Amino acid sequence: MAITGIVQPPIINITDTLRLRAYDGNYLTGLPWYQNPVVYYNSEGITDPAKMPDEAYVQGMYNWFETNGKSEMYFIEVMENGEFIPIGDVALKEENPPIVIGVDKYRGQGIGKKVMETILRRAADIGIKRIVGTTIYDYNIASQKLYQSLGFECVAVNGKERIYELSLE
Repeated sequence: MAITGIVQPPIINITDTLRLRAYDGNYLTGLPWYQNPVVYYNSEGITDPAKMPDEAYVQGMYNWFETNGKSEMYFIEVMENGEFIPIGDVALKEENPPIVIGVDKYRGQGIGKKVMETILRRAADIGIKRIVGTTIYDYNIASQKLYQSLGFECVAVNGKERIYELSLE
């Protein structure tokens, strides 16, 4: 399920070699990304291997995005050897929209910025006026730079977290 009353496109092409594909129910695609210690530390601040997400956790996370009626979930796909392969995910939602580049070799190449620019355009196109509550840990400098380059402003600091917002009007 997408955002209630809004049709979620099955594919959003970003470039000839980068696209978003609507989440298809295959939560196992994302399991290795969320079990990557770098990804989980940057997104959740957790370093304890015993607390890394298991299959049930990842399934529950994707199920929530699929059924909450307030978000669109997409796999981020790149062209590799003539076919698109998933390398991460992103959710379009008004509060704290997450993005994960789950495959190490694709980080730091500008993919996240292209994906977020696309998600923000989509958000504006469907009538979202503001993105709020985007939470980034103070040690996650790459994400801070990404969001700032997109026009997000830090509106609060809560311990180790920085809270960003963006007007889409």
